[in-house]
Amino acid sequence: MIKNICFMLCFFLPLQALGQTPLDKGEEAPEDGVFLTKKEAAKLIAEKELFSEKLKLELSEQKEELNIICEGEKKIKDLYLDAEKEKGSLLIGLKDKQIENLYKELEKQNKDYGVWWLLGGATVGTVASVAIFFAATQIDKTPPLLTGN
Repeated sequence: MIKNICFMLCFFLPLQALGQTPLDKGEEAPEDGVFLTKKEAAKLIAEKELFSEKLKLELSEQKEELNIICEGEKKIKDLYLDAEKEKGSLLIGLKDKQIENLYKELEKQNKDYGVWWLLGGATVGTVASVAIFFAATQIDKTPPLLTGN
């Protein structure tokens, strides 16, 4: 980029060559400076135009190169994105099949344990009630410890 800026500065600096005043030999110059013959001025203008064309060509080559790089990177990223999308859809498909298989297995093993829960709850409740009743009756039969009798 700095190289291009330097080229642009060099491109615009020789603009004094465009303001030509023809002088004859021995004639005094109206101002100080370097005066060129027509041949030298034409050469300078031609060099300026050549430099301008070279600069345009170089810029177009750089632009084309960057476009190619950009397109390549875009294609790589598009391929990566497509691969990730395909991977995601395959994983979702596998998960759906796994859920379906687990659901089928659950339907095969679906047994009604409601009766067993009822019997277990009734048994535990009965045992707990008898234990509480027994503990309550034993408390009345034990002698008081603090009374001293």
